[in-house]
Amino acid sequence: MRYERLSDIVRLAILLQGSHRGVTLDEIGERFSVSRRTAERMRDAVEAAFGPLLEVDAAGDGYRHWRLQSTPLHRLAQVSVEELGELDAAAASLDRGGLEERARTLRELAHKLRAMRRSPSGEAFQTELEALLQAEGLAMRPGPRTRLEPGVLASLRDAIKSGRVIECDYVARYTGRQSRQRLEPYGVLYGTRPNLVGRSDWSTGPRLWRLANMSNVRVTPEEFERDRTFDLRSYAERSFGMFQDDPVEVVLRFDADAAGDAATFLFHPSQRLTEEADGSLTVCFRAGGIDEMCLHLFGWGESVKVVRPTVLRERLAGLCAGVAAHHSSASQDAKD
Repeated sequence: MRYERLSDIVRLAILLQGSHRGVTLDEIGERFSVSRRTAERMRDAVEAAFGPLLEVDAAGDGYRHWRLQSTPLHRLAQVSVEELGELDAAAASLDRGGLEERARTLRELAHKLRAMRRSPSGEAFQTELEALLQAEGLAMRPGPRTRLEPGVLASLRDAIKSGRVIECDYVARYTGRQSRQRLEPYGVLYGTRPNLVGRSDWSTGPRLWRLANMSNVRVTPEEFERDRTFDLRSYAERSFGMFQDDPVEVVLRFDADAAGDAATFLFHPSQRLTEEADGSLTVCFRAGGIDEMCLHLFGWGESVKVVRPTVLRERLAGLCAGVAAHHSSASQDAKD
């Protein structure tokens, strides 16, 4: 067996042990870029080397899932300098965004992984890690820095896992009015600003609540029945950014000079890209959030045209005209 294939067998064993829901043959084939027959041989090789595989019931999706339970495997799963470096970089990124609780959780995980790492050259490992962290950093990125009250995320996670109602003080985004809210928490969406997806007594369905506007969060003993038809991913994909408007069909045309940059952007998970004969790029997707689309497209300047919908084109034109008028009058005031 080639050493590359042996490395893949060990990686597959770690994957099979680390997956609670188990792994299918199709997933093995996709992960390692092999045929189904080769995926079967790899699965059998793991079973022969590390012990019996358990077939897992994965909610009746029609596929067979396998999972490995193996004590000897623990000695083979080594954490690399690069992997710990990625954890530190991710924690630093969360710190920059004001999500200190999430950053602290990642750093605690990194400390545990270092403690579990069995290596006689621990000092050399730490030296390599420090050198890597000093050589890589985060570019300055303007944007909102969220400040969360300590304990908010932990309380929300506890309530989401246990299916219990929360109470919190909430400051309305536009009016600044503070009220005491009782919410059924469904999940947290992390975008430019983190938001709780939750349902209140007076709303017909889940809506967004800014975490930065929450304080004095309390998890109550009261349990609630989660809507089984609700899917957090589908809910998030209805919007462009965080605005939850009725979805519309959006068609954007980027000129040839901007096509290369636009092709690297993920405007929306449902997007479809079409390269035109003149070198331009057409981007199509379905989402709500006209206002946030305007703010994003404003940064592309004259390199983008809104083909559809009309309301987005008109709203963007109005935004551009308003900004131009504002700065024109400011320039005239400076002269006077």
